[in-house]
Amino acid sequence: MRCSVLVLFVLIGGIAFPAAGNEIRVIYDQRPEADIPREARGAGTKPDPDATSGPLSNITFGIVTDLKDYGPLRNVMPRDLHAVTVRHYDGSFKDIQEVQRYLTSVLRSEKGSTTTYCPWAESLPVPAVEATIQFASGEKGRLLLWRRLAYQDPGLKWWFAHGW
Repeated sequence: MRCSVLVLFVLIGGIAFPAAGNEIRVIYDQRPEADIPREARGAGTKPDPDATSGPLSNITFGIVTDLKDYGPLRNVMPRDLHAVTVRHYDGSFKDIQEVQRYLTSVLRSEKGSTTTYCPWAESLPVPAVEATIQFASGEKGRLLLWRRLAYQDPGLKWWFAHGW
């Protein structure tokens, strides 16, 4: 019995750890993940206690806890915006100056709708822009932008906006 446990341990250890001298393959991919982050998907909702789902279903139902429309994104952002650090932008933009103009128009817009829940159901591709919003207070937020956007504020709360 002792011998078989030792053999099993050696086999598992050999599988889990590469032998000395073997290289670990590292892949560099500067693009963000497609779609909104998993933790943002259920933002602003609570599970529906009356919903039924079978063991083979991957569908969940939630109840939106805050139906308020907060208006333009600027209404929910701290006023002391200091800088925007763009980590990624896609080929729909000619250069970083075009990204800057677009982000400025989105962040300063007096139009739009912002909610605490994700109002769309479809999955989204890799964001056209991923950026960090830096505030003069030192706090940071995260911005994922398509033709709509997801914004994580410094308190880690997710907001969803469109129509600017």
